[in-house]
Amino acid sequence: KQWYQRRVAITAGDAMVLLPDDMCNADAKVLKLKHPKNGETIVAYYNPATKALNELFCMKEKYVSWFVNDSVIGNTPLSIGTPLDPLFMILPYLAQNPTKFCPLDQILVDEKYPSVMYLEDTVSEEQLSCVADVKPSSDKIIKFNKAKALDWLSSKTTTVISEMKRSDITPGFNSALSHEEYTRYACGIVCDYVPPTMSSDLHERLGIEVISYEEEKPAKRPKLNNAPKETVKTTASKGKAKPVPVKLTKGQKQLASINTKGMKSMSSFFSKK
Repeated sequence: KQWYQRRVAITAGDAMVLLPDDMCNADAKVLKLKHPKNGETIVAYYNPATKALNELFCMKEKYVSWFVNDSVIGNTPLSIGTPLDPLFMILPYLAQNPTKFCPLDQILVDEKYPSVMYLEDTVSEEQLSCVADVKPSSDKIIKFNKAKALDWLSSKTTTVISEMKRSDITPGFNSALSHEEYTRYACGIVCDYVPPTMSSDLHERLGIEVISYEEEKPAKRPKLNNAPKETVKTTASKGKAKPVPVKLTKGQKQLASINTKGMKSMSSFFSKK
C-alpha cells in the first residue's frame, strides 16, 4: 500500500501520523480504547467510510524534526498506524457475559472508554460468528462461544507461523526454529492482545507450556552446623569492638626500627616559608 504523512489533532496536541492510504478521510476519528490484555489505554484511528481500525504507536524522541512538503515541523512525535483486528478489542467484553444472547451495542458499554461503541460498526455478523453464536437479526444479537474463540485464536497463531516462515524470521535464534518453537513464539504474539485467562486456554489448546519469565530470587545461603560463628569481642567496660592487630611486612618493620630523632618530617619541606 501507499503511505502518506498527515497531521491530525489528538487530545495531547498535534502529532505526525503515518497511515495507510485508505485511512485518509475527513470523518476519521481518534479513539481511546481499553487494551484487551492489560486494560491500559491505547489510541486507535477509525475510518467510518472503510470501517477500518488502526492502532497508533507513538515514537517519542527528545529532539526531533520532520520535513513535510516545504515545511519543517519540530518537537512533534511520530505515530505509526498499524491495522488492528477489532475482534481482539471486542473479545474481552463478550467474555464478560457468556451465558445469554445480547445485542452487540449493549455488550460494548464502558463508562471509562465510551469510544468502544464505534467497534460495533467495524465488524460484520460473519466476523462475529468466529467468536460467538449469532442470531439472524439486524441488531447483531450474539452470545460468546469459547470454543469458537479458541479456534479463531488458533488460526491466528497458524497465520503468524506461516508469515514468520515465509519471511524467514527467526527472532533471537541463529538457526531454524522447530515447529514447537515457532508455535510458542507465534502464540506469544497473539496473546499480546488476549485476556490472561484466555491466553492460558490458548496455550493449553496448542499443547504448549506457559513459561514465566519472572526473575527468581537468589537462594539463601545454607547454614552449616559446624561452621564457626562470627563474633565481635567487646570490652566489658566500654562495649567497643576490640581492634584487630595489623600485621606488618618485613620492610615496614625495618622502617619502624629506624631512629628518626633529629630528622625533619616530610611535611616540613612543603610548609610555607
